[in-house]
Amino acid sequence: MEENPTAATSACISSDALNKLGLHSLQLRQRLKDAKKFVEYSKHSSAWMHTTPTPDCDLMLTFPVNTEDHTFMWLLTKIRNLTPELIVHVRHHSNTGVFAFYFTTTAENFLKGAEVQRIRKRLKIEYGGGFKEFSYKDCHLFEGIDNSQFLTSQERQGIVLHMVYNLRAAADDELKQIHFRDGEALVPKCVSEGVVTEIFPLHDRDALRELRKMWVQEFWKKQPLDQVCDYFGVKISMYFAWLGHNTTAMLIPAVLGVFFWSLMGEDQALDDICFVIFAFINVFWATLYLESWKRRSCELSYHWGTLDKEDDLLGEPRPLFTGLLQTSVVTGRIEPVYPAWKRNVFRYFVTLPLVLLCVGCVVLAMFTIFSLQEWCNKKVNLHIFFRISEDCF
Repeated sequence: MEENPTAATSACISSDALNKLGLHSLQLRQRLKDAKKFVEYSKHSSAWMHTTPTPDCDLMLTFPVNTEDHTFMWLLTKIRNLTPELIVHVRHHSNTGVFAFYFTTTAENFLKGAEVQRIRKRLKIEYGGGFKEFSYKDCHLFEGIDNSQFLTSQERQGIVLHMVYNLRAAADDELKQIHFRDGEALVPKCVSEGVVTEIFPLHDRDALRELRKMWVQEFWKKQPLDQVCDYFGVKISMYFAWLGHNTTAMLIPAVLGVFFWSLMGEDQALDDICFVIFAFINVFWATLYLESWKRRSCELSYHWGTLDKEDDLLGEPRPLFTGLLQTSVVTGRIEPVYPAWKRNVFRYFVTLPLVLLCVGCVVLAMFTIFSLQEWCNKKVNLHIFFRISEDCF
């Protein structure tokens, strides 16, 4: 008996329709479940209403999971009231449930911040060239002022970070059980108390891709130190400059060491001469190495505008620094002061005994090695003596 093709086709279509219907039903249930979670969350949190896309961002501040609205809304209000020039975007990361602040500012405020930060930029040729601390009033004197890349990403992030860290608390400011001193930095205190998880700059993927192409993948070419400095800053670029200089300089003793090693092993007198010559060469090489690095570092410091940059002597004390609150004779603000006698007690009754103990262990190990070497030499000499005696008799 032949099967009806129309019925078979209808059964196949019905089966496919049921499968598709089941799949769509499953997706609909999942979406309803997500929507229910979102509605339940919105009942307890109004911060999602303040979220906005963040196309431009230089700095990011994150909060712990399940942070109360009052906490970050209090900090957001303080930031907008105390530093209105900062542009703050609030964003909620749905995957982690974490709220974050995205910081940036306008081009005009970036230039004003560069003057506050005393960033050194190159003057135009007609005004003498060289580097000079940036001045917003005389911004037309500087080279590349009309370029959108006048400030590097590292300089932009440093300016925004300075604005964020410069937020000061009033005498009556209080958040949960945290009491702020008058003039105390808000954000570092919040980080140390766990109110803020971390604050960090964001990477530029295009710049990283360019650095990977011209730095990591180009093994035999010179390092693009200027590009590294523009992105990571002077400290990181100076480290890699020293690393390249040290690697190149180490080739000289390495080649000479291999050469002298090839001459040794046949004559003791020749070995002694090679040792002495190689030692003198190393002393001479070390002196030239230090002097050449001094010249190279000064050259790079001048090129990057940090040769005569003044140190920040009035830096903010660490948030974790504890001590008695006293008026500082330098800044005139109330700051924690750690008693000198407590520091001396720890130094002389903890640090000094540990250092002496370690030195004693090193000396004991040295004498133990000498004694073991002497004992081994006696055993070897005694064994050689008995072998010679057996051969003679």
